[in-house]
Amino acid sequence: MHLYLSSFLIGNQGDTLAQLARGKTALVVSNALDFSNDAEVLRAKMGRELGGLADLGIPAEPLDLRDYFASQGTLSEKLDAAGMLWVMGGNTFLLRKAMHLSGLDRLIHGKLDDEDFLYGGYSAGACVLSPSLKGIHLADEPEAQSHGYEHPTMWEGLGIIDYYIVPHYRCDHFESESMEAVVDYYRERDLPYRAIPDGEVILDTTHNRE
Repeated sequence: MHLYLSSFLIGNQGDTLAQLARGKTALVVSNALDFSNDAEVLRAKMGRELGGLADLGIPAEPLDLRDYFASQGTLSEKLDAAGMLWVMGGNTFLLRKAMHLSGLDRLIHGKLDDEDFLYGGYSAGACVLSPSLKGIHLADEPEAQSHGYEHPTMWEGLGIIDYYIVPHYRCDHFESESMEAVVDYYRERDLPYRAIPDGEVILDTTHNRE
């Protein structure tokens, strides 16, 4: 599995993302934003994502994980056919629930040894890969809810990476100030973390079980 983890939007390595995505279709996951009731804003944000990927020559389509809460089997086929995920930011805890309820978390683990599969995302889409969601709770709302998400708060991250990502670090993003407390949390507990400002990207093109 290849990882392309940005602080915000595509970041400063779009050419690399395009190279990694060649021949793949990006399934764009926006479930971290399901706390919002503003359908117009949500459509605009999805349009921004689809447009940004299209500008890089990456075909993309929305993937609403809520469609798979009751029918997880077909998601595996869709993921295999596309070969790429692009996971948007928002609330990390809501995203984690959506991944669990749809079975996407298990499918991502099943792709760890797939050298062709690409996981890309930013903010919550990157943070959810960490071992735990503790720490990011100082910037996100752990109890965020939305229709169909009747499930207790999940504190376990996907554990795809063995460190914690702190996005929007010391930049002009509205969440940047709260990220100082997140960094302090990891420092005080001697936990490995990587703090990145908007525009920066973490690349891992050799990620597997080894």
